[in-house]
Amino acid sequence: MPIDLQADALYFQALENGVDFGAFEERVVSPNFKSHFGARAKIGVILPHDCWEVAVQFLHYHARTQRDGDLWRLHMGLGDLLLARTWPVSCSLCLTPFWGLRYGEIRHKLKQDPAISMKNKFWGVGPEVGLEGIWSFCSWLGIYAKGAFSLLFGEFYIHQDIPPLKFFDEYSQTRNVLEMALGMRFGGPCLYGQVAFELYLFPGQNQLVRFVDDAMPGKYVANQGDLSLHGLTFGLGVYF
Repeated sequence: MPIDLQADALYFQALENGVDFGAFEERVVSPNFKSHFGARAKIGVILPHDCWEVAVQFLHYHARTQRDGDLWRLHMGLGDLLLARTWPVSCSLCLTPFWGLRYGEIRHKLKQDPAISMKNKFWGVGPEVGLEGIWSFCSWLGIYAKGAFSLLFGEFYIHQDIPPLKFFDEYSQTRNVLEMALGMRFGGPCLYGQVAFELYLFPGQNQLVRFVDDAMPGKYVANQGDLSLHGLTFGLGVYF
């Protein structure tokens, strides 16, 4: 059975709302988000019946930013089990719808001074659907585009230590993940390369709370900040 292998280097910048370090001279002090490298790998098997492809894909990304002793750190991993089939719409356009199952794990930590520590962890599993397309200019060059949506049923773990206040919560929640890509693909049917701009969006991923009154330790507001990752990907694939 034919095998499809692809490896991607990711150069993403992570952005997240609600992780401000504080205020200084009437200005909010936020993490200095910088781009970091990540990796993604895919292996697919083309089934002999009707050219369906079964594939597994893994993505790992880690980011870290520090400012005046304050630290923000992110770990993210995604694992996909996918079923796909390519449909030649015309001599220049091929569409590949896919669907399957996704597992996601996202952890971010915020540390201010030695005493203040906050953790926001989430894991979830759920369905994923998407569509890839290639519009070829010639036999070796074309435009690549992708859009996907997944819905993860999982659990949040929140732990905040802000002396003299401590907060702990653990609860089930459903989160959605949106992703898109647009770029160029080049090469032949057996060996190809790809350069694209990609975006991952995790709405409401930041569940850390904000205490609003020191005199009333139980009074707080939910955060609901979004997490996004965007940047360039450089891929190389082989089909044999």
